Amino acid sequence: MKRARDNPFAVEQVQRLRYRFRDEDWPSFLNRLRSQNYRGAIVGPKGSGKTTLLEELAGQLAPLGLRVHRLFLNEQRRAYPASFVRSLQNSLGPQDVILFDGCEQLRPLSWWRFRWQTRRAGGLIVTTHRAGRLPTLIECQTTRELFGELVRRLHDSIALSPETLDRLFEKHRGNLRDAIRELYDLATGENLEETDSLTLRSRM
Repeated sequence: MKRARDNPFAVEQVQRLRYRFRDEDWPSFLNRLRSQNYRGAIVGPKGSGKTTLLEELAGQLAPLGLRVHRLFLNEQRRAYPASFVRSLQNSLGPQDVILFDGCEQLRPLSWWRFRWQTRRAGGLIVTTHRAGRLPTLIECQTTRELFGELVRRLHDSIALSPETLDRLFEKHRGNLRDAIRELYDLATGENLEETDSLTLRSRM
């Protein structure tokens, strides 16, 4: 059995992957962001790269002299204490940009209240599964080709079969995070060459 640190699909390895734009690059994306006053939504389904893009965006904004505030909510934590929001509200100014991952966890009334309380911020960029809360900046999507490319970057010594990658992509409905997590489990339990052959035999 592989040690966790030797697993090519370990979290530490996955976190080194960079977000891949389809039709633009960082300079053009930042120009669009600036033209929208640093306000908008990164939209896409689970596991499509929204959080990765938001994390990298934080590193792109800091050199521009902007102060970045990162917020995160999920199904286990659906709101921030009122005292936290008040404290944040009092610290905001034109050079502050809020990066809010999972804003859709807020109910509509709480969302509008949050927008009002953070109106002094110079920017508000959120991730959400569906468009509507802010103008869409970019729609994150996954493809089989992207999945295969990321897997090769993580594990270039062994070429997993296209059939295996297609099966995982379909099983997880394009959620690359969950598909890579299953590869982690498979790589922990046995050699990946054997895993691949076993998968292929099960389809025959």
